[in-house]
Amino acid sequence: MLVNFGLVLTVFAAKFAFCSGKRDPVHYCGACHVLVDEIDYAIKQIDPRKTIQVGSFRVDPKGDQKTWEVPYARSETYLTELLESVCEYMNQYAQSTDPKTQKKTYVRTSSRKGETLSLSNISMNQEISKALRFACESIIEDFEDDIVKLFSKEGPTLQELQNSLCMDTAELCSEPAQVKEQVEPDEMEIKEEAAETGEEEATDTQEEDSTDTHKEEAADIQNDPEIHKNGATETHEDL
Repeated sequence: MLVNFGLVLTVFAAKFAFCSGKRDPVHYCGACHVLVDEIDYAIKQIDPRKTIQVGSFRVDPKGDQKTWEVPYARSETYLTELLESVCEYMNQYAQSTDPKTQKKTYVRTSSRKGETLSLSNISMNQEISKALRFACESIIEDFEDDIVKLFSKEGPTLQELQNSLCMDTAELCSEPAQVKEQVEPDEMEIKEEAAETGEEEATDTQEEDSTDTHKEEAADIQNDPEIHKNGATETHEDL
């Protein structure tokens, strides 16, 4: 029986890569954070007024059905469907390296709303995208029920969701998720307008102060008899 050593080596390499990836805390922790972020964003895009009936549709002896309505975005139906496709967004991420700490994280290379992103210190290629997607699918495969349960409730912040799944449940991260301050374009415009308003107010204040100073000097001249006397003397001398 002939053995295809090339095939054996390929399979062995794939298994080794899988096991190594499983043990890579930076890679899987980052993938978990990205996964939670994408799920949280997708849920927020659904109309909160949209609901779906859940429960048992069996009719009891009294002719009643034990059903109730829940927000569609928090339902098992929607969350299960979302988990089937959410990992497709992993190709929109690149690996970013902090120049000071050398810590690696994953950042979006394209904005969800179409704005231009300022990117620096990133590494972007197909291998990173494939590895990130593989990690994403592996996390969902291992913790799908936990993910659905986690997102079925409203209230927790993004960082709390990331810590709950990635630290407490999956134990893929050893440190809490960091709060990333992201300024949307609308907020930027508001801040710029506020800055311009502040500059205009400062200019108006300076002009008012200058006017008040001139008024005070004029009042001093009128009220000071010495100034009047000197002024009159100078006028006569000129004549």
